[in-house]
Amino acid sequence: MRRVPSRPPGSSPGPRRTAVRVLASVLLLILVIAIPFPADAGPGGRTAGFFSETSFLFGAGTGSLPEGHYRPVLMMVNLGVDLGRYLPALKRHAGRLLVFAEPQFNVVTSPEANFEAGVGFGLRYVYPLGEGWSLFLMGSVGPHYISVVTEKQAQGFLFSDVLGGGFYFALPKKKGALNVGYRFRHLSNADIIVPNGGIDCHFIVAGYSVFFD
Repeated sequence: MRRVPSRPPGSSPGPRRTAVRVLASVLLLILVIAIPFPADAGPGGRTAGFFSETSFLFGAGTGSLPEGHYRPVLMMVNLGVDLGRYLPALKRHAGRLLVFAEPQFNVVTSPEANFEAGVGFGLRYVYPLGEGWSLFLMGSVGPHYISVVTEKQAQGFLFSDVLGGGFYFALPKKKGALNVGYRFRHLSNADIIVPNGGIDCHFIVAGYSVFFD
């Protein structure tokens, strides 16, 4: 499998697309880290802590490369903060809006053994549909690294753009929930390096969530 070429002299780095993605990543990182998060007291005086929700997620995906199927296995932790703590209008709404960080290390099983690493910063909206179950929609963007060598996409640093949705199913004691969903992910580097054909993948994702407030 041949090495991809470096970007030729004079080719455009796509500065506008790069700036938009970098700015989105930085703003979401600021929301997650720089907002002064007080420790709210829950029922019985229990402290809610820094995050409102922590999820452990696994997923299987498939995409297409000239060299064959691209098949990553997701292994992620999702750390979310309910913005209803800080925005009074959201407290009166039945749904919840969370900002989250999602660090991940993913194994790639095809076209050969490889890996991905990165972090996504995004928003998730959760709306109750009935007793014990809720719908969620999410989107994220963030820096990523891939080790695969392919003629379609340059190896190394790029951006991960994700859209998805799914359902929460509360467990009997309601301290946690199972979740299952679908995600579409686009990997590309905004023409910083060529080739930049992008890698699109479809995922089924499942996990377990713990709630702190």
